[in-house]
Amino acid sequence: MIDSAAKLSPRGACPTLDDPMPVADGLLARFRPEGGLSPDQVLALAEAADGHGNGLIEVTARGNLQVRGLSAGSAGAFRAAIIDAGIAPQPAPAIEISPLAGLDPKARVDPRPLAAALRAVCDAALAAGPLSPKLSIVLITGGQVLLDGLKADIRLIALSEGWALELGSDTLGALATEAVPDAVATILAMVQALGPRARASDLRSEDAATAIKGLTSLEHTSVRPASYMIGPLSLADGAPALRVGLPFGQVRAWHLRELARVMDTHDIAEARPAPDRTLVLLGVTAAGLRALSPALAGIGFWTRPDVTGARLSICSGAERDDGGAIQAAELAQALYAGGPDLIDGSFHIHVSTCAKGCPHAGRPGIMLDGNALRLYRGAAENPFARLDPDAIETSIVSLASRIRDTRQPGESTLSVLDRLGHQ
Repeated sequence: MIDSAAKLSPRGACPTLDDPMPVADGLLARFRPEGGLSPDQVLALAEAADGHGNGLIEVTARGNLQVRGLSAGSAGAFRAAIIDAGIAPQPAPAIEISPLAGLDPKARVDPRPLAAALRAVCDAALAAGPLSPKLSIVLITGGQVLLDGLKADIRLIALSEGWALELGSDTLGALATEAVPDAVATILAMVQALGPRARASDLRSEDAATAIKGLTSLEHTSVRPASYMIGPLSLADGAPALRVGLPFGQVRAWHLRELARVMDTHDIAEARPAPDRTLVLLGVTAAGLRALSPALAGIGFWTRPDVTGARLSICSGAERDDGGAIQAAELAQALYAGGPDLIDGSFHIHVSTCAKGCPHAGRPGIMLDGNALRLYRGAAENPFARLDPDAIETSIVSLASRIRDTRQPGESTLSVLDRLGHQ
């Protein structure tokens, strides 16, 4: 149990498999598998999460795996179980590519060769000195699984020829593919010169552009808006794949045990974690796809893009009060079950899991603080309800009733919550 904010991790910290981070419900381990998970590995993950944690497993908005509820005494055994299962975590810094890399006929390019070259660049940089654990590189290639909405220190966007280079939110210019590794090496060296927790956003874009060789001007970088897409996908060899959602990004160990069973039954080769809290299943046959979707829906996974719950975005986490821990996903599930008509896309759920907080500036929504629900619009917070950790569903049903009783024609759920907070 975490009993004081002082024990929680500071901003800039990042949980890993080797170094889990204290949060409200124990230690949190986060890692990105190098490849997909076989049915046996999915089962091993479930058993490890259940045996060494609290049995809660998450896929994050960036497509990382998280396991909750570890302890100082169990974290090492959990790591050993993951490694023994043959699940290799990707080393830091993160180099993020589509889970369909090399398989997607709609992608502009296969990013894997460049990703491998950049891994060598990162390894060389780390040999010279530390990098921020949160530093990330994203390769955006279009296709059926979009990474366009992911923020990163360095973003590389595939063009018809070469790559656009972005530093934070600034477009620096275009590079030939062969010039990209040296450009990234230059940026990493400049970041390292600022200190071990420096980020690319700490650099002046003009300085970086001047230092990078082979950079040509580029007026506009086009990316596609983020959208929640689940359902069947088409692979380059003509075979289908299936992208499924974890309800609000979180499942319990028994869900993964059932997933492993369904994968075995339907001869699914692997499950790859993907952005937007999803999994991509490979090894699907056209004939098997018709039976696979209902089988997965039957064990709680989202298989349709029009699922109402997808309109409710959350920050994964838990908040501890004397009565116990409240999970963000648990609150979202209660809202979904007790008031699906209230989920209109007007608000976001944030749970303050640790002292560093989670950025939510500019996104109006709900935050859990202790067991108080607070409405926020930017920095303004306004408490409007309190939750009983042992009776979340009852609390949500009561809140939903209040919203329905006071809602005016055309009024969003967020607007009603705002009024309730001022009463």
